[in-house]
Amino acid sequence: MKKILFYFVITFFFISCSSRDDDENQNGDAIILPKSIITKASSGDLISEYQYDGKKLKAIRVNNILRSVITYTDNFITKIESYDTSGIITSEFNYEYKNNRLSKTHYKIGTITTNIFYTWIDDNHVSIEDDKYKPANAIDKTDIFFNKGNVVKLTNHLYYPNNYTIDKVETVESDNKNNPFKNIEGYSLIAFDISSNFFSQSNNIKRITTARTGTLNGQPFSENYYRIFQHSYNSKDFPELYSVNSSYGYTDTYEISYFEK
Repeated sequence: MKKILFYFVITFFFISCSSRDDDENQNGDAIILPKSIITKASSGDLISEYQYDGKKLKAIRVNNILRSVITYTDNFITKIESYDTSGIITSEFNYEYKNNRLSKTHYKIGTITTNIFYTWIDDNHVSIEDDKYKPANAIDKTDIFFNKGNVVKLTNHLYYPNNYTIDKVETVESDNKNNPFKNIEGYSLIAFDISSNFFSQSNNIKRITTARTGTLNGQPFSENYYRIFQHSYNSKDFPELYSVNSSYGYTDTYEISYFEK
């Protein structure tokens, strides 16, 4: 199951700042878009293949097992439906926008449906909450902070009465090279979840440092961990080899190929 988690970055939640440069072409006349991503694992490779109509993403196929179909309204991605090999829908994500920013995501995976609500404090700060079941008076709130089209910090406050209180702070360092997904129309407005190893922003992450503190069942709780991202770039400064090493000892490796349109 872990092998396919990053694939759901295309259908999983969170947003991005509407001032990102996802529609800029900084490489002359060619528009560079991901063609395939190979995830290397001891249990076998996972191959994700991307299909387009111009700069609009039409579909993603993963090992001929999973297929996602993307629907646009004007230049905004408004629906993503994923199918298994029998043609049965396994998940559906619907996106709503206000003032050219994501305001709501409604998703259904199996029989579970959830709404995620995005409140923009300013151009570089968004607050996120959802309507998943919680006990009375529980809190689960995330805040995302941006700078020049990149995530720089994430905070999460999680409180369950008589159980635990945990505050998480993640700080993010990025390079100055091109993110693989930056030229996909509308993609950066819906796709950035820094718990995954892939998401769209202007540049590429170099390091994420995480600190969690609080109380768990009445006892003090604290942990710190990190992920380090290493890239090899092609002549257009897009990553073609990509590895992620965590303080827990695991390593994920990816190979990326591109279309030039």
